[in-house]
Amino acid sequence: MLTDTPVTFFLPAALRADKTHPRYTEFYVVATTCVFGIALLFVGAAVMRYVGLPPLGLYINAALAGGILLSMRWFGHYRIPMSLTAIGSVFIIYGFIRNTGMIFSINVNLLHMYLVVALLADKKWGWTGVLVCLGALVYVYFQTPAVPSGMHPASLTSNPLYALSLHVFIAVFIGGALAYGHYTGEQSRLTIHALQNQKISLLDEAVRQRTEQLNTMRQAVAADFHDETGNVLAAITRQAALLEMQLCDQPEVLPILKAISDNSNRLYASSKDFLWDLHHESDQPEVLFQYLTAYGQQYYNQFDIAFSAELIGEDGGGQLPPFASLNLIYIFKEAMGNVVKHAGATEVTLALRPAAHEVTYILQDNGRWAEPEGSTGHYGLQNMRHRCQKHHLGFGLHTDANGTRIEITAPVHTTFIS
Repeated sequence: MLTDTPVTFFLPAALRADKTHPRYTEFYVVATTCVFGIALLFVGAAVMRYVGLPPLGLYINAALAGGILLSMRWFGHYRIPMSLTAIGSVFIIYGFIRNTGMIFSINVNLLHMYLVVALLADKKWGWTGVLVCLGALVYVYFQTPAVPSGMHPASLTSNPLYALSLHVFIAVFIGGALAYGHYTGEQSRLTIHALQNQKISLLDEAVRQRTEQLNTMRQAVAADFHDETGNVLAAITRQAALLEMQLCDQPEVLPILKAISDNSNRLYASSKDFLWDLHHESDQPEVLFQYLTAYGQQYYNQFDIAFSAELIGEDGGGQLPPFASLNLIYIFKEAMGNVVKHAGATEVTLALRPAAHEVTYILQDNGRWAEPEGSTGHYGLQNMRHRCQKHHLGFGLHTDANGTRIEITAPVHTTFIS
């Protein structure tokens, strides 16, 4: 809409870009009323100047409304300047009424306009405008002469009490109608909000049950597959070992049998990683960290390399993206292997550093890796970079006199359903 820009300009900074803020609608309605009110006041001032009447009161009223807008933008509140504007408006309107016939003046209608604006601008306290309007009408009535000059004393319209009664009826009717409309609208909004919350609760429960069902299925599939695959691979390894013993006098087939045994063990290790990733907690950063720590301890025990693990800060919870855990396992297994093969390190540390919306896994050693050359690279660094780029993971390689550090950063998202 055309008015969105000027209205939004006067909203508090915290609300301008957040339409979901609980008080956004409240401030937006007040700002909209003030912007339109100022525009109409200037139009009215132009009309008054055209007919030869002083428009000063309307300019003052516009300035007071502008004060509400500035207070919202600079200080984030409007109640005090709005109250001052309401009081000032009553005095300005009374000035118009006093000079044009008091309770019989056509300018009394300005009090009804004042009431409408009060109820539209402030849904919470706008009803007080009804009391202010009625009080102003009563005051004007007592300031009105008994019979205006030029009117017949017996005429009903010449009775100030009749004029007061009519204006009171109009004020009560307008105020009651708008107040009732606001009340029913608020009740409808609360009813819709309650229904939305009920639907959300039902959806949350359905998703929770479905998640539990999927987790149960994943674990069952993983367990069955692990048992079946493990049995087959163990059988292949045993058979290869038996053949190696029986064919020890045929050295030309021994490398083949050894390759079968090695590939079987390697396939078993890879299937363990894949099946672990199917577990419902594998997407939790700290669970993955514990898995990598266990692997690092077992792996480096084969070599004269000291291994330790460190959690930097507190785990903030959340979940890793799909497939991130499995790729992080592949990356750090390759990195741990390269430390043994090419870094010449004697100490290795694995660390987890959680942050607000991401986690960083760090592998630090006291050796030095060779930098990749050209487009092919060495020691798997190029493969790690490519895997990180493909799965939107951050990759960092830092080398100095103290050793080499690899940092892999992965995003995490909050878990809403437990």
